[in-house]
Amino acid sequence: MRPGIAILLSVSMLSLLLAFLFASRSAGARQPTARDGWWDEEIERYVRRKVAETYVDKLEPESGHEAFNRAMDAYVRFDGYCDYIPPAEHKKWREDTAGRYAGLGIKINEVDEGLHIVGVFPGGPADKAGIKVGDTLVQAGGEGGAGMRNLAGMDVDSITRILKGPPRSTIKVGIIRGPRPEDGPARGPIVEFAVQRDVITPPTVFARRVGKDKEFLQVRLTDFTEETVNAFDALMDKVVSGEENVQGVLLDLRHNGGGVLNVAVRVAGRFLREGRLVVRMEGRGADASKNYASQPQKGKLLDIPVVVLVDEWSASASEIVAGALQDHRRAVLVGTRTYGKFLVQSITAIPGKDAAVKLTTARYYTPSGRSYQGSVDVDEVGRPTGRSRGSGLIPDVVLPLPSDDRTKLGHFWANEEGVPWNEAKRYPEITDDHVDPQLARGLDLLKGELVMQKIQRGRRPARRNG
Repeated sequence: MRPGIAILLSVSMLSLLLAFLFASRSAGARQPTARDGWWDEEIERYVRRKVAETYVDKLEPESGHEAFNRAMDAYVRFDGYCDYIPPAEHKKWREDTAGRYAGLGIKINEVDEGLHIVGVFPGGPADKAGIKVGDTLVQAGGEGGAGMRNLAGMDVDSITRILKGPPRSTIKVGIIRGPRPEDGPARGPIVEFAVQRDVITPPTVFARRVGKDKEFLQVRLTDFTEETVNAFDALMDKVVSGEENVQGVLLDLRHNGGGVLNVAVRVAGRFLREGRLVVRMEGRGADASKNYASQPQKGKLLDIPVVVLVDEWSASASEIVAGALQDHRRAVLVGTRTYGKFLVQSITAIPGKDAAVKLTTARYYTPSGRSYQGSVDVDEVGRPTGRSRGSGLIPDVVLPLPSDDRTKLGHFWANEEGVPWNEAKRYPEITDDHVDPQLARGLDLLKGELVMQKIQRGRRPARRNG
């Protein structure tokens, strides 16, 4: 949300705007009353009237909207995860969970004169228009150049709002051709391009062959969006068919903060027999308590050895997958204790408004009944400030990464995520075959599992004819 206005205004408006909220609730819903102990309608009406009658300044609409959004957010902030989602943020949330948006298909760095383009999505709008890596975007406007604006001095969020728009709509941009001088700023004539926005699907699944003979497949999921499961299933289909001839899978969920529940259930279910419980939800609402099991699915991977890599930022949907595979003894977990977010948030759109409310509606439990919700540090308005404390899944093999190795791993990920955008290596000193200590331990476990399988096959009695 936007920065707060003067504190005296926000405190007064908080009571006033909470009253507005409850005046507009859906008909038939039970209204809070003084009998609830925490809600006093007489105080609500009195404060609302006093603000309207006596506040010294006229309240500007923009300030009123900002205060309203803060008031709604404060009302629902019972823990560090509940939110009121105003229209602008609701739109972004829908784009994030779908894993797609309508834009230009560029990766950028903020510079004084606008945006320096460090990556261009192949086949995306910018690529089709002729924009290249190294160009600098300095102007943008509407269709046909209407309202062209210089971008110098604008923050990234403001520029992004200009660049995004409905699919197939056109935006005109002004570009200074690259490369941009290292000491900046970009200099040269401004070349105008008409770019037709399109849906961009940033990758969330990254795979590579690892091991001495490249016999294992490392699959890193950065998120759990609707697009994640499509890419993951396509990759696993290749493993099943033999196109990806591998002897084991390392499922890398490190630094994956979660996402859509059904996607997590689908990912875990790929390695579990039909009907196996993946996660159990328990809550007070009519639909809050539910069991999610592995569904019928072609091409299940029931016999291939699996190692799951986790760390302190593996949360929510990542913990659902890791917990299910650990409980069913389908995978070995390697890394550090996970974040500890075993709460379920439901986002409900407000009828007739492009806004929503996110509330914690259930706790989730692994198939064996484990739930490791940690306490969360929050700031003065109840927003989480850091990691969860004191809980989370404990890996089968606990192996913290030293600081230097964490830095190298982060640099490797940055290089890997830049490849689909044709981005130059940000950290050229990190090789493409970089193996961190947690990954190396996972490889050792997979090799050991293969040895054990060979031993067990050798001990099986020979079949007799007749």
